[in-house]
Amino acid sequence: MKAEAQRTWLAGTSAKNSEPADGEQALLELRAILENATVGILFSKNRLLVQANPLGAQMFGYAADELLGQPGRVLYPSDDAYEALGREAGPILGGGRSFQTEAQMRRKDGSTFRCRMSAKAVDPLHPNAGTIWIMEDVTAQYETEQRVRLALAEQEMIFDNAAVGIVFARNRRVQRCNRKLEEIFDWPAGELPGRPMRLLYPSEAAFADHGAETDEIMARDRDGVYVAEMQMKRKSGALFWVRATGRRANAAGSEFDIVWIFEDVSERRDAEEALRRARDELELRVSERTTELTAANLQLQKEIFERMQAEQRIWHVAHHDALTGLPNRALLHDRLEQALAQASRDDHRVGVMFLDLDRFKSINDTLGHAVGDGLLKHVAERLNGVVRAVDTVSRLGGDEFIVVLRQIAGSEDAVLVAEKIIAALAVPLRVQSHELRATPSIGISIYPDDGTQALQLMKNADTAMYHAKARGRNTFQFFAPHMNEEATRFFHLEQQLRRALDNDELLLHFQPLVNMTDRVVCGMEALVRWQHPEQGMVSPADFIPIAEETGMILPLGEWVLAEALRQNRRWQEAGYHLVPVSVNLSPRQFRQKGLVETVRRLLAETGQPARLLELEITESSFMQDVDEALEKLHELAAVGVQLAIDDFGTGFSSLNHLKRFPVHKLKIDQSFVRDLGIDWDDGAIVSVIVGLARALNLETVAEGVETVDQLEMLRNYGCDVFQGYYFSRPLAADQADLLFRPPILSA
Repeated sequence: MKAEAQRTWLAGTSAKNSEPADGEQALLELRAILENATVGILFSKNRLLVQANPLGAQMFGYAADELLGQPGRVLYPSDDAYEALGREAGPILGGGRSFQTEAQMRRKDGSTFRCRMSAKAVDPLHPNAGTIWIMEDVTAQYETEQRVRLALAEQEMIFDNAAVGIVFARNRRVQRCNRKLEEIFDWPAGELPGRPMRLLYPSEAAFADHGAETDEIMARDRDGVYVAEMQMKRKSGALFWVRATGRRANAAGSEFDIVWIFEDVSERRDAEEALRRARDELELRVSERTTELTAANLQLQKEIFERMQAEQRIWHVAHHDALTGLPNRALLHDRLEQALAQASRDDHRVGVMFLDLDRFKSINDTLGHAVGDGLLKHVAERLNGVVRAVDTVSRLGGDEFIVVLRQIAGSEDAVLVAEKIIAALAVPLRVQSHELRATPSIGISIYPDDGTQALQLMKNADTAMYHAKARGRNTFQFFAPHMNEEATRFFHLEQQLRRALDNDELLLHFQPLVNMTDRVVCGMEALVRWQHPEQGMVSPADFIPIAEETGMILPLGEWVLAEALRQNRRWQEAGYHLVPVSVNLSPRQFRQKGLVETVRRLLAETGQPARLLELEITESSFMQDVDEALEKLHELAAVGVQLAIDDFGTGFSSLNHLKRFPVHKLKIDQSFVRDLGIDWDDGAIVSVIVGLARALNLETVAEGVETVDQLEMLRNYGCDVFQGYYFSRPLAADQADLLFRPPILSA
């Protein structure tokens, strides 16, 4: 019966165009058309589905023959929807017209889709003859259109409710504007669109000038933005200030579309103008009052200056040696007391050097007191030339001098100064045509090791000076009890340091390395600290030599390396930018077996890339066995870690060795940086080191930078990476915000 109905439908639709002899052929052709149609085609009769082409059945999720005989209701989401569409379509189809609509339809599985439908009655005079329905799934198109409508609605809402005036102008004519713009310019709603932008400007000239300026920017750069504050005109003619921001909006073409944003800034401009007038008035009053006070103060300053000069002359005579101009005993005692008080507060050391010229009495007796006095003046000049500005050189009387060294780290600093003094006085002195040599004997006492009182330290230094003379003169000697106390302290510290490794008393501080070219922190040096439970923070200078001598440096060094890598990982997890962390290797660490394996293991355990680890090695570490050191350096370089030579310039590495070592950085020792600008030899050494590094394609880092003058001199020499107190003292890891902050420098 289904086949018969199909043939009847097909035959009925083609009977008017085909002769009976051609019926079968026409039937085949029509069937081919229906089966290959790109739209769904349904035929209903008496509210039943009589026929459907394959695409029509597939559209509703049915097989081709499943729909036949089904009521049309199955294709609709509900009875109400089915009946409503019937009521709408019936009169139209009965009138012989085509019915078209879009509606939600229902698939076999219950899902719905958007369908575009077109229907036509086979015979409007006989409704029972049936209706042909053309169906098309337009769900995707419908959803796209809905999204577009929603987006347009949102943009309209933003446009109409913006807190600034917005206008779209084409060829300097208003095409569209929001209500805020009409409010700003006091125009009635809807009157501005279509009018020229000229109506918003105070004059034709202002309009032309602004247009020319805008055209130049927009023509030069299609993405250019014009921003300016200018006077504009309201509809009433009143002028006011706006901030105008314009940007070209159209694609390439002849039309010139610009989107303008206008903000009323009249109140701000008025406030600024009022503030400027008030400031000018205040400055005028201050200037007048200053002139009055200046005249009154000039006389007072003159009188005060004359009195100060007199007081200074009296004070200088009372506190300085008349022959050499050096501080005398009274001023020396005062400065020494100050140095000791500051050292007590800041936990520093103070060195007291008692200096006596060898065989000075024979010069006085032989050549006379005038020559002796001249010799003393030259000696005073040379002593002042080798000490720092914070130190004090004093003459007690005769050929006795005292040097006070403030804020020294230990006896090593005193040794350095003593050696400089001996070298400075080794150069012959010429006094009244006599070439003289003034060799010194020097005794040294150190606060607080050799005493805590000024007189006690001077007495101990004097005692040590006599021991220096007994050892052959032209030398220096430390106060003997200091050596005994140091040996006792060494033993106690050794025992306590062994416990410190087990009791977690060690911690790391970090000092940043700064690249002045980019003004960024480019690395961190890890520095070990010992938080003694009783003594407080113990200086590394005290316990590192002990650890090196006793062998404790190996477990200590491994702990420092592991903790530095772990801390760098914690910084990374906290969001700080990646920087390499550098760790010092002591000579004993560098020579130990299994160093490379230890580095590999710690990198793997901490998950840190090798490129973020830098090992600093002193020149002395690899000069004992150069070939063995070279092999180990190449193994470390193969792991991927960075290698740096620390304290460069203080060792004995040759150029031949340096070019063979796989290092990437030279760290200029702070002893050369400290006296830059004072000792020109240090400047020459630094310049040579930087030039050598550049020739070998190595990076240079200057250590111990403490002043802007040092920084500028080092940059002039070509050094770009620095480390020292000028940028930051070593800080604990939890002060990362200070360690990682970009340097804000006066240089």
